[in-house]
Amino acid sequence: MDNAAYGYLALFLWFGIAAAIPVLLALGIPAIVMTRRVRQQERLGHDAVYRGLKVGEQ
Repeated sequence: MDNAAYGYLALFLWFGIAAAIPVLLALGIPAIVMTRRVRQQERLGHDAVYRGLKVGEQ
């Protein structure tokens, strides 16, 4: 492989990584938020879903 081919391969990899980052963020951030919400509901009990997760109010 000559130097030009390595240059094109490097460009292709950089553009692939740059295109994948927003996709990974778009999938990862909601998953983290949902995981935290589920853990909080499990900690508060099953009825927390119906009460609206208002911990301080009674």
